[in-house]
Amino acid sequence: MIKHQRSGRAKVGKAWDVIQFAKEIANFINTKYAPVSVQVYNEIFGDLNTIYWQTDYDDLATLEEFHAKLTADPEYQAIVSKGSDIFIEGTLHDKLLKSV
Repeated sequence: MIKHQRSGRAKVGKAWDVIQFAKEIANFINTKYAPVSVQVYNEIFGDLNTIYWQTDYDDLATLEEFHAKLTADPEYQAIVSKGSDIFIEGTLHDKLLKSV
């Protein structure tokens, strides 16, 4: 099992915009690309302006196949472009976790 986690920090005054954006991305993927399931989280304590997307995949090949489809999707790219001015530059990070 592979877990993909992407996180990003909202600019000052943009936390609500980032939450709405994150939910829009997740809803789009969950609707168009089922059974892929993206969950959205934010921190309860700590950095309250950080948003997290998490998705599970059977293996790296499945993740790579999905990523290729997603990055070629013009609808997805249109949604992503909406987030260009709400995150602090340099704070979007991806992690891949492997179950042990």
